[in-house]
Amino acid sequence: MRKLLPYFSILLLLCSFTLAAQNSSIEVDNTIHDYGDLENIFTLKSEFILTNNAEKNLYFLRADVDKDMKVLVYKKTLKPGDTTHLEALYQPSSTGRFKREIKLITSADGEPYILTIKGNIKSIKKDDKTACYYFGKPNKPKNTGDIVITTPLKFDPKDPNKGIQMHEEDTIDIPVVVDTIITPIETVNTENLNRSLYKPNNIVFVVDVSGSMKDSSKLPLMKKSLLLLIENMRDIDKVTFITYADSILLKCEAVEGSDKKMLSKTVNSLKANGYTRGAKAVLFGLETAKKNYIEGGNNQVFLATDGKFAFYETHYKIWLSKSEGKNIVLSVVALGNDKDAMTNLKDIARFGKGSFIRIRNFENDKEALIEEIKLRSKRN
Repeated sequence: MRKLLPYFSILLLLCSFTLAAQNSSIEVDNTIHDYGDLENIFTLKSEFILTNNAEKNLYFLRADVDKDMKVLVYKKTLKPGDTTHLEALYQPSSTGRFKREIKLITSADGEPYILTIKGNIKSIKKDDKTACYYFGKPNKPKNTGDIVITTPLKFDPKDPNKGIQMHEEDTIDIPVVVDTIITPIETVNTENLNRSLYKPNNIVFVVDVSGSMKDSSKLPLMKKSLLLLIENMRDIDKVTFITYADSILLKCEAVEGSDKKMLSKTVNSLKANGYTRGAKAVLFGLETAKKNYIEGGNNQVFLATDGKFAFYETHYKIWLSKSEGKNIVLSVVALGNDKDAMTNLKDIARFGKGSFIRIRNFENDKEALIEEIKLRSKRN
């Protein structure tokens, strides 16, 4: 028996090496989502961001899951270095512990790439609304109808889905939403912004939620980066979120950085849909930054977009005139791979005396936003 042990150990080592080598061209932000205890769940949505690290195209052939799951992937072909967003929906039929595997069959290797969700369902929400997800090209989101706002809405801090509308006659699409549990993110040490080293921040995020941001993993990547940044915010910092598509909405204004629950809820509510009003949204961001200006602090507008909108010389002149001599920096967070769009965004960042920040891969770029804020708020 003792003679067999070395051979058995070698066999285990070989098996471990084989498993580690499988799907070596795929990189995932998090292969296992452990939700712990969950209350009042109807449909649990899990999000994964996949990256092709190989030097050739990666093809997603199918996803094998249990009958109580549905899977959607936004791209079935990934070019080298490209990313895509995968959503897995699990609809529990009973309470108790669960563990579900998503077996991705790809062109990369002979074995499936396995993603896992698990947790403990404490209670189930009774709801007859279901969303149909599938492994292929996504349908356009269903809407309950178009609502025309004739008077501006007042901001409700208890509900970030409501907002102050910039243009009274803009049409807002209201999508049917399934219950979503947000994947926990890695927590960054909040001492990254030691208040003895870094000045207070007045940060305004102008986030593109137009139709083009639905492509691949643009918006999910943006949301993950924002959630990570929120972990670093302090009570002396103020954070504002503005979204733009068909309309421009003030989602939350000058929220203390210590109110992470409110800020995270706002970020998680972001959904892409509609056309773009980018230039007007940037100028609206400037007005909001001026309103909450911190004398001697870092006052900064972040434009987060894939760059598919026009920002003309007239808009530059309006920015300068409305700045009224206040030191407000305009930085750009760029997503996507459109070369013309990236050139456009670099010009905007240059004009705004800010930085051009490219986010293509979460693991590589996850601290880009906090590093930018540290750069701008560092005490002399």
